[in-house]
Amino acid sequence: MGRKGKKHQKKRFLLVKYSINNQGKYDELVELTRKKVGAGKKAQAGIVLDLINETVEKCEIPGVKEDQILSYEKIYNYFYNYYKESIDQFIK
Repeated sequence: MGRKGKKHQKKRFLLVKYSINNQGKYDELVELTRKKVGAGKKAQAGIVLDLINETVEKCEIPGVKEDQILSYEKIYNYFYNYYKESIDQFIK
């Protein structure tokens, strides 16, 4: 069989949306997806990580200045600490 085309290459993304709860604090909604992240989802998300290419597609975290660049490793390790089992199962 031939190589898979770009459309069928393995994709794994971690998306994080931030919202303010009724106590005035931020809540994180974490989503793992195998589909390409479109412009709409990317616009709603605060963080988009490409788990296959290990790149930061977007990083807008409430309370973190834009000039404070966070590395892929730092962001990934933070979420991996809380969602280890889900991420391990998802990446397989």
